[in-house]
Amino acid sequence: MSTEAGRAGVLPTIWRGVRLRCPACGQRTLFRAYLKLSQSCAACGADFSRSETADVAPYVTIMLMGLIGMPPILALALNAGAYAEMLLWPALACAAGLALVLLPRVKGVLAALLWRARREM
Repeated sequence: MSTEAGRAGVLPTIWRGVRLRCPACGQRTLFRAYLKLSQSCAACGADFSRSETADVAPYVTIMLMGLIGMPPILALALNAGAYAEMLLWPALACAAGLALVLLPRVKGVLAALLWRARREM
């Protein structure tokens, strides 16, 4: 993975998306609100207007929630015995929290990769 002058590699681009930073410079935020992409980076001027992820981010987030959240919830439910109903509300709260944390990061990664792909065209 080599980086040419002014172009970050794939892994740094993904890491910047996870951190919700500009994929070009890593200085400023990629979002202007919780899930609203900025039009451009205030630091380097990178254009994000064509990096909209549409409905892909929620689908990937739900898939990741199933992969991350379901094994511990299933293990707790199977081992809780008579107290399994008491785990419902904490499990739902954890799932909602996980969704709120994952969704902007997944969207950030997808937007950063779209930005990188359009830049290479």
